[in-house]
Amino acid sequence: MNIELADYDAAWPGLYERERSRILGVLPSADLEHVGSTSVPGLCAKPLIDMLLVVDDAADESSYVPALEAAGYRLSVREDDWHDHRILKGPDTNVNLHVFPRGCAQVRRHLIFRDWLRDNESDRELYAQAKRKLSAQDWDRVQDYAAAKTEVVLEILERAYLAWRLPSDDVEYITESQTGNVRIVLEEHNPEWARWYAAEEAKIRAALGGLIVRLEHCGSTSVPGLAAKPLIDILLVVPDSNDEDSYVPALVEAGYYLRLREHGWHEHRLLKRHDAPDVNLHVFSPACEEIDRMLGFRDRLRSHPGDRAEYEAAKRALAGETWHRGQDYADAKTRVVERIILRALS
Repeated sequence: MNIELADYDAAWPGLYERERSRILGVLPSADLEHVGSTSVPGLCAKPLIDMLLVVDDAADESSYVPALEAAGYRLSVREDDWHDHRILKGPDTNVNLHVFPRGCAQVRRHLIFRDWLRDNESDRELYAQAKRKLSAQDWDRVQDYAAAKTEVVLEILERAYLAWRLPSDDVEYITESQTGNVRIVLEEHNPEWARWYAAEEAKIRAALGGLIVRLEHCGSTSVPGLAAKPLIDILLVVPDSNDEDSYVPALVEAGYYLRLREHGWHEHRLLKRHDAPDVNLHVFSPACEEIDRMLGFRDRLRSHPGDRAEYEAAKRALAGETWHRGQDYADAKTRVVERIILRALS
């Protein structure tokens, strides 16, 4: 099969608005966006309106599918193993209504890609050229054509993510850390790291009990075969990371102390240990996209040796430099980290 691309049609936004009104008629508080190529003025596209619906729990179909069915939509795709993604088709217009849960990193990925193409003519043309070249080929399935675009999509997204920042990156330090002439010392992967994490997990579970929504070993020490600083990164999800009284005192009793607050970055809290081992305990609330990103990065490194080698080479090159702060070293890894996260999300 061939993919038929159409030049940009000024009628496409109007089709989206019509569908938006239809959906809002049955889901008045719907969080809905026009995404995909038809949402980018000047970009050629298949004449198909892609829309993005964000719900609290995409797997809970009873909370939104019956209402959409009443508006003429029908459920056509269910992907429980990929972010609980659902696709519904429109009643009388060629529509893909993509449904994702709140906090899923795929949501921002779609929006950043759309906004970047709207604002960057060179990448918009690069994407259009790739689409035209691929559309001329014969494909067994539309999904194969979409997969073939991955390389150029990731190239564009890497630039978009590096340019994008959350509105606020304010950091409130509760305790200070070393600055000036910071050296990064990497060690070969140590099987003891998994046991260190297990011991910390037991302490945290004993301290917080049922307050824990999720607890995971993340960061480089969680990836077998990867060189790392001997520092255990732990992801802790609690009902409300901003409600420090509900979890910080118990963690202090367990030997931790509050290191910093980042109100503008998902209300992130970082706690450290008073004694060995060195631990970064990252605390977030549920429905936070950083959870998706951190675990996606870890799992990608665990399962893809090429990505693991790429990341380690970047870390070793940067570890040879002297840094004002340890965070400066972490920031310098941003390009390679984002590149691998984007592969994980593709």
